[in-house]
Amino acid sequence: MESLTGPRLEILELLLRRELSSQMLAERLGVTPAAIRQHLTTLEALGLVARRKVVTQPSRPTYLYRISPQGMRVFPKRYDLLLTQLIEVLTERQGPDGAGAIIEAAARRMAERVPARVTVADRQARWQRLLEWLEAEFSWQADVADEAGEARRLTIHQCPFQDLSKTQPDVCGLFFGTLIRSVCGDLRVDHAGAAAVPACCAFVVS
Repeated sequence: MESLTGPRLEILELLLRRELSSQMLAERLGVTPAAIRQHLTTLEALGLVARRKVVTQPSRPTYLYRISPQGMRVFPKRYDLLLTQLIEVLTERQGPDGAGAIIEAAARRMAERVPARVTVADRQARWQRLLEWLEAEFSWQADVADEAGEARRLTIHQCPFQDLSKTQPDVCGLFFGTLIRSVCGDLRVDHAGAAAVPACCAFVVS
């Protein structure tokens, strides 16, 4: 999905705070109700907003719109800031090996959340479905390029470890390598280090 800009993004920003009708949104944004309804129709089709009917008058029901869980993903969250602090404290208290063991355990636990539809027998289908799940789960985007043989290079954008990787460069490889191997045990995962900005890191999967 393309990045939202203009009135559609402004609508989502308003709906972050409370449910609003199309008329309320039109008044706040200074545009016509017809234009707002058109934007809301598009946002609803994209799954970014949901609505519920409120009967204020018997013959004229009102719809209140709210941002959906998928719509919330449009807005970046600073989980990376909290994560960086947590990993730094863990490393200080448990040492690099202790912190690494906790990261691996977190990756294996995340692998338990992978839906059954991902773990199909066909190797190629399993890998493709895992990529789709990772993109949805972590709100990232990834570029996949063919390497020598049957290997593929996975370059991650908007990685949740992007800030942390500046001080803990091995955390991405440890977490995602463990996660991918836990789901696809027959795949080899090599962390290729930081990729060019704005990408975070890359993996060679074979």
